[in-house]
Amino acid sequence: MNSIKNHQNFEKMVRQFSSNDYFREPISKPICYSNGWVASTNSRKLIWFNDPEFIKKENILDYEKGNGANAVAIIEKYSNIYQGDRQPIGRINLDKVREVFSEIQKEPEYEDKYKDCDHCDGVGTVECDCCGHENECEECNGEGTIVCGEEETGYYKFPLSHYIKIDDNHFSLVEFSEIIEYFDLVGVNELDVYVTNDSMKAFFGIPNERIYILIMGVMVSDSDEVQKLYNIPYLLS
Repeated sequence: MNSIKNHQNFEKMVRQFSSNDYFREPISKPICYSNGWVASTNSRKLIWFNDPEFIKKENILDYEKGNGANAVAIIEKYSNIYQGDRQPIGRINLDKVREVFSEIQKEPEYEDKYKDCDHCDGVGTVECDCCGHENECEECNGEGTIVCGEEETGYYKFPLSHYIKIDDNHFSLVEFSEIIEYFDLVGVNELDVYVTNDSMKAFFGIPNERIYILIMGVMVSDSDEVQKLYNIPYLLS
């Protein structure tokens, strides 16, 4: 079988998992470890695979040389999966997830709309009746404008309190939509599902590839207002 590691977009897909936050340099690039394993993460989701040749690529972090975060401390909890013989409980078809996103109606984002303050005529200061001294306008706090409503920004977002649910884990729509985008780059259509016994962390694998994904979920309690839950079925192993 031709591995997706040979796909022309594989490296691009791996780098999508890295942080694009300028201040998080230790996770800004794929991190290579001396045992041949590679991690790419933004702290919310992590991809983990074995490829001793990856360290030869440009723009990577060599942990052996003191660069990059210690992702091993996080992922080694699941070593009985990626180094052992622990089997998945089932497999999900990502087309089912894609169908969910194709049906979701995004909502417009809004921002405050402003107008000139009537009290100071937009200047931000008012003249004292007694001495003529200019004082900061109390109506607008010296800004010269006040909020007069809301207007659309031109951007759209996923509806709040909607979640993807796989087994016992809940995921934000934003987080999982990004996962789908990444896997579209290399044509991944299925994921193996593993038990983690942790409602905040989910562990998946790309079938027959020894490529694993750890994703942070969201805490959804019985008291939370959940407007819609998209249950993604999986075929039992």
